[in-house]
Order: sequence, then structure tokens, then C-alpha cells
Amino acid sequence: MGRIRNPWAVWTVLLGASPAVAQMPVNKVVVAQAEVRESPATVTVVGTVHPVRRSRVSAEIGGLIESMPVRQGDVVKKGQVLCELKKDTLSLRLAEEEARLAQLKARHEELLAGTRKEDLARLKAILDEAVADFERWTFEMERVRKLYEGRDSNAKEYNDTMTEYRRAERRKIAAQASYDLALAGPRKEVIAQAAHAVAQQQAVVDRIKTDLDKTVIRAPFAGAVVDRPVEVGEWIDVGDPVVEMVDLRTVLVRVNVPETAFPYLSVGSPSGVWIDALQRRFAGTVKHIMPQADPNAHTFPVEVEVDNRDGLLASGMFARVTLPGGPKEEVVAVPKDAVVERHGVTYVGTVMPGRDGKGMMGMLMPVTLGIEVDNEWIAVTGGGLRAGMPVVVRGTERILPFPTPVEIVDERGTPVAMPLPRGEPETSNSG
Repeated sequence: MGRIRNPWAVWTVLLGASPAVAQMPVNKVVVAQAEVRESPATVTVVGTVHPVRRSRVSAEIGGLIESMPVRQGDVVKKGQVLCELKKDTLSLRLAEEEARLAQLKARHEELLAGTRKEDLARLKAILDEAVADFERWTFEMERVRKLYEGRDSNAKEYNDTMTEYRRAERRKIAAQASYDLALAGPRKEVIAQAAHAVAQQQAVVDRIKTDLDKTVIRAPFAGAVVDRPVEVGEWIDVGDPVVEMVDLRTVLVRVNVPETAFPYLSVGSPSGVWIDALQRRFAGTVKHIMPQADPNAHTFPVEVEVDNRDGLLASGMFARVTLPGGPKEEVVAVPKDAVVERHGVTYVGTVMPGRDGKGMMGMLMPVTLGIEVDNEWIAVTGGGLRAGMPVVVRGTERILPFPTPVEIVDERGTPVAMPLPRGEPETSNSG
């Protein structure tokens, strides 16, 4: 089929064949003009949609699966429970070790507090008693010694007295040492050993608590469950997967780009992604470029990032991706707001004078999209669209597949004149 070189003439024929058009309501539209802009030549390649993240969520400890509250296809939030292991044995062990920890803490606190005043008073009383007893036997020993030297006492009495004196002396020394030790309190080394014992036992308790937390396996990120290889009642070991998850809030479309296009690619380059299954186009940007070509096909792997917050894209979908693939050239571009998709076909709404120059008519022109130009514009081809032609940027949804009466207004709703293709005189917007 030949290219339509004068779409205005075609529309005039359509208008002449549609007398009912005059009876249709007039819709208000805001227009801009198609422009010539510079854009790289493009290449279209096919690829597959992949999740931005895929994870086989695994167990950090072994155990018996007690519950699995999620199944394949479930959408989960970050931190949501995926699997729970039995925890009875760990709970009992934790209670045992916490009791041991409490015992060690009490001993440590007792050492830090030092000797009780009641114990000091008791030991002081024992010391005073030992001192008094020692003084009594010291006096008795002196008395018996003098009698023995004067031969007024026998050897047995002298030896018995000396024995009791020495016992009293040793009791006094022992009582003094016990009192001094209690007064000084525990040695620093003993207190340090008690503190280390508490810390060691605290680590044991913390480890068991951590293991108890690990019996509940949670989602590491928000996403969807795509596989569940285990079931309730099964035993799993450390590292065994319990579910497989994907994050599809953002997707990566993987394509293989010809080596001739490789020099024109850069991270952040705009791209267009067409999904056959959805009959819809998505905006994307080049995210990763692998600088290692396939030695047989001489293509480079490229990943294009696409926002998927509306959840329309699924992993594994077939995609056609349009990427920069050559030097810059002049193209016809329109504002992104001028593009509309209906039933898998991409259109740009434009405006033309009505029959006999009366009023304005809106018409949808099928086009093929290129890549983004200057962020807010997009390259288009086909449909006979030329630079300077008016394109509808507000109100396109009210234009029907055949010529529809319209009135051109500005952003405030005030009627304005229609901008016509370059080289043609401006036409009034009145009937």
C-alpha cells in the first residue's frame, strides 16, 4: 500500500460521506503542533520480561514445618510470614538457660554488693571473743610459767597451759583474718570471673532467642510467591528453600542487541516496550548493558527497566523493545499526551477544518511510535503525520474513529485559532 501523502484530502472525502457528523456534539480539545526533532535511529528486538529480583527464601535453622500460610500466586508484603517451624524444644531450652542466667546474675550482684553488715557484725564479735580468750590465756600462761620456774607448778600444768595459749593465739589470728577478708569484700578477679560467666550465659540465651526468631521465616521483600517446594510436616535442614519469590514492582526486559547498535546504547537511554499479550506499550530505560557479546550471534545482552506498579506485566511475557540503534536523525515528534492506544492500535489525534471550512473536526491517525525525545516528546512515523500539523493533547478520549466535531481551546477553556500545517494560512476557529 502506498503512503498517504495528503491526509487532509482523505478526511475531506470522509466528511463529505458523513452527513450525520453535523448533528454530533462539539467537544473541546487542546492542541499542540507536531515538530521536527533530532532522535537516534532505532532498532527493534524481541525479549522476555523478568522480575527485578528473584529469591529462593531458605531456612536459617533446621526444623519441622508447623505451618505454611502462603501458596503459589500469593502476593506478600515485606516481613509477612511465609513459614513457621516447631519451636517447643527451643522454648524449653530457653527457659532452662534463662534460669541459669538469673542464678549467675544474682551471684554477680552479690559479689558487687560486698559483705553484709550483719555478717561483719558477727565476724567482729567472733574476733572480739578470740581476742579476749587470747588475752586470758596470755595472762594464764605468764602466771603458770612463773609458778613453774619457782617449782610451784608441775610440767603437766605448764604444758597444758602453753597448749591452750597457742590455740587461743591461732583462733585470734583466724578470726582477725576472717574479719579483714569480709571487710575488704570479694577480690576484683572473683567479681570479673562472675561477670564473664554472666556474659557467657547471656550469649547462650541470645543465641537461643535468635534461633527462635529464625523459626518464623518472613518475606525479605514485597513480591509474589511463585514456588513452594515444601509442605507442612516436612523436616528441612539449614539452607533448604521454603518458597521462591519474585519482585515485579519493577521488571527487566532482557534482549539481545545487534553489535551494530551497541555503540549507540548507554545506561539511561529511553526505550519503548511493546507487550503483545497486553497489546500495550510501556516506557522503559536501559538499565544494564553487558559488554560481552555472544560469540555465535554477535549480539549483546541488554536489560531494559520498566515500571510495573500497576501489576500488568508478568515474568516470562514476550516483549518487543525499541532502542537507540544508530546516529541521530530528524524525526517527527509529538507530545506524549497526544498518543492514545485503543484495542492494540496506537493513534495520534489531530484536527482539520470542517466541510466547506465550517467548524473543526478531530480525527485519529494510526502511527508507529519510536523512542522518547527530550523526555516529554516521542518520535512517531506513519499515518501521514507531518511537522506543523496540530495534534490533540487534551480531549483525545472524546474523538471517535471517524471525524468528530471539536472546538480548539487553551488550557483555561478559551476558544483559540487552530494552528495549521506550515505553509498554509491560519484559519479562524469559528463556524
